[in-house]
Formats: sequence, structure tokens, C-alpha cells
Amino acid sequence: MPQPNVVLLAIDTLRPDHLGCHAYGKNTSPNMDALAAESVVFEQAIAAGIPTMPSFTTMLTGLHPFRHGIVAHIGEKQRVAARVQTLPQLAQKAGWTTIGIDNLVIQGGGKGSWFARGFDHYSGFLYAPFTNQSEQLIERAIQFVDEQDKATPFFLYCHLWDPHTPYGPPPPFDTMHYEPGSAEHELAEVIALAPDYYKAFLGEMKCEHPDDYAAYVALYDGEISYVDVQVGRLIAHLKQANLWDNTLFVLMSDHGEAFGAGEIHFDHHGLYDAVTRVALMARVPGTLPSRTQALVSTEDLLPTLAALCGWELPTSYALTGQSFASALSGEEFVGRERVFCIESSRQASMAIRTRKWKLIQPIMEDARGKPLPHLHGTPRDPALLLFDLENDPHEKYNLAKTHPEVREALRVELLAWHANEIALRGGHDPIKENGLSLSYEVFMSRLRARHQK
Repeated sequence: MPQPNVVLLAIDTLRPDHLGCHAYGKNTSPNMDALAAESVVFEQAIAAGIPTMPSFTTMLTGLHPFRHGIVAHIGEKQRVAARVQTLPQLAQKAGWTTIGIDNLVIQGGGKGSWFARGFDHYSGFLYAPFTNQSEQLIERAIQFVDEQDKATPFFLYCHLWDPHTPYGPPPPFDTMHYEPGSAEHELAEVIALAPDYYKAFLGEMKCEHPDDYAAYVALYDGEISYVDVQVGRLIAHLKQANLWDNTLFVLMSDHGEAFGAGEIHFDHHGLYDAVTRVALMARVPGTLPSRTQALVSTEDLLPTLAALCGWELPTSYALTGQSFASALSGEEFVGRERVFCIESSRQASMAIRTRKWKLIQPIMEDARGKPLPHLHGTPRDPALLLFDLENDPHEKYNLAKTHPEVREALRVELLAWHANEIALRGGHDPIKENGLSLSYEVFMSRLRARHQK
């Protein structure tokens, strides 16, 4: 059998539970559902770091954010060490033609240069909401595929930004999922949480029913449906080009989106499953489709693809990722016992998640003792959060006080993991030393500047 082509289609901000293949009540994703029917689908795939920059860096390096150092949206001095190898570098060294369609070098003004490592062809773009950009990017992907020598396998990585905020899918997707008054939240109550923030944030979106919370969720779902059409276009082209039977196709997201979790709305912060649980499905030629509850991390993608394709892993440092290739080969797969998660872009937290439990530890101050507030700019609640994910999958009931033994056991384990990671970094904590990379004041100034244009 020839070496397989590999497609990694990454969809930003995609909540798996808003897809039909994950039992969503609206028909948002017929093409992704069809892909899922041919794939191994992971029900509990978790982002080790959020939001976009740390998550994608982890996906492409097989390293936890504490190991590669990108724990937030990047600053001026944060870089991934030159010795760290990325997925396209592994593929390139093994003889694959590598193609990247991504914005994380250009969007960061060149600061995210490691995202271009290892690509024979890197096609950059600036994220442009309220356009048909995903359609244009899939057209680029199709053109690159058509240009390849069929005798040489290719690795194609394509990063689509729908359904990221601000939501604004083109017609008819902008209204196709709207059901008036169907949301569990009232928009007035949400705005009251942080009036300046939400008025400016929602003011960017072209919503026909701006007083109805459900209308904004419908815009998000409409963006999923729009990008779903583009997923279908790429798959259809691979089939028409007689490439599908020898293509390993992975679709995944970097994080989800919060619609009320932790009193966070229309954004992707807080280490709740609404944000940290990611879509992950992998279609492997010759493997029967299945679904698994095994716990996996975004760290695990690199060693998995390397194992499936025979790519040589780096030897000068240890990966934190663990291969789930056996799950894609029809073998028994248990998965991880736990995933450690972090955030420090708009607020700072760390968490430990098992299949049953999650403990979230707010980080209250930086290394200089400066308070690290909630993303709304208000003081952070220091209370530990403990959730029983089996009985409370939407994380509505904090059991930290009623289950002290579970809370303390997880807290001790989380703190021990954190202390070990800091020790491996020579005593440096990148969250506390760098603070928030996108504070409330900075974020609001950006919003106001966009409104003045």
C-alpha cells in the first residue's frame, strides 16, 4: 500500500455538541456527519491549552503548553524553541510534500513564525469575518492538491476560522437555524454582567434580532453550516481526484465556545468543557468507523499521525503527547487517565480533567502580586470548582464543598503536576511571569478601535 496522503482540517472554535454527529438537535453539519460515519469519533477530546495560539501550538508539536511555552496569545518575546519539531517538519523529513493554509504567522505580525516550520508551501491569510473566506481557503487547498505529483504523498494542513466570533455567516446561513426565544439565557441578563463589554462585543455582529440571545447562537450555528459546506467540497474533490481511498483525513477544532458556562458568553475562555472539549474525528483507510469515550488530548495528535505514517519522532526531548493510533487501527484503546488544561490570555486558570471529574483552579495573581481578574475586568472568584462530568456534563453544579475528598485529591495532583512543570522550566512559571496577554483593558481598546474605523 502506498504511503497515505494526510489532511488535517482544523476548524476554529467548533463545539462538537453543535454537530449532528454529536446529537445536536439542529441539522448544522450534514457533511461532517457523513465524515463521522466513516471515522473514529472521539467523544472526549480535550484541549490542553486555550485559546487559539496555545492550542494549535500543542496540536502541531505534541507538547503541553507548559513544555513549548506558548500559554496564551503570544507576546513580543514568546517563541517556540528552534529544536522543537512540528508535524509538517516530521512529514517533510519523511518525504511528504507539506502544504499549510493558515493565518497564525501573519495574524500575529510574524511573531508566530513556528507555524510555518516544515511547509514546502505556506499560504497565509488574515482572518476576515463577514466574508466567504472559508470558501476561498478551501479553493486554495483544492488547487494545491491538484498541483501535486501523484507519486509523492502530501500533508495538507488547513485552518478555517468559521465559526469564530464575530459571528456573521453569509446568506442563507445567517438565518437558517434561528428559532425565536429558544435560548435558555436572556440577553438583557447577559449584558448586565458587563454592559460595556457585551454591548461592544455584540455590536460587531450583524444580527437581525439583536435582543434575542437565540439569534446569536443561530449565527454561530449558521457559521458551522457554512463551513460544513466547505468541508464537503474538499472531501468531494478528493474523491473525484481518486485520492480519497488513500487519504488519512483528520478533522478537529482547537477549542469550543461558551454560551453561559462560568457566566461567559459568545467567547472561548474558562476551562469548562464547553470550551476545552474539541471536535475530533479521524478517517483512516481500511479502518472501520467507531466512537470512543477514551480521553485524549490535543497533545496526542502528533505522535498519533507519526505512528500511523511511520514518521520519525524527535529524540532530543520528551513529548507529552500519547499516541491514540491503536484506536484508529481497530484495536482496544483505553486512553488517558487525565488531561491538565491551562489558560492565561483573558483570565488565568489551570485544571485537571478525568473522564468523571474536573477541578478548576483560578490563578489569582501574577509573579509580582498583581491581581489577575475575570475576563470581564471584574475581580476573580478564588473558589475551586469541582464538577461531576458524568452526572453534570454542563458543569452547572460546583461540588467542591460537598465532595472535599475528591476536591483535595485532585487539587494535590494538579499542584504536583504544576510544580513539576515549573521545575522543568528552571523555576519559571510562564503564566505568572507573563500575566494576561490580552487583558480586559487591552481587549476593550481593540474593540473600541474597530468600532471607530
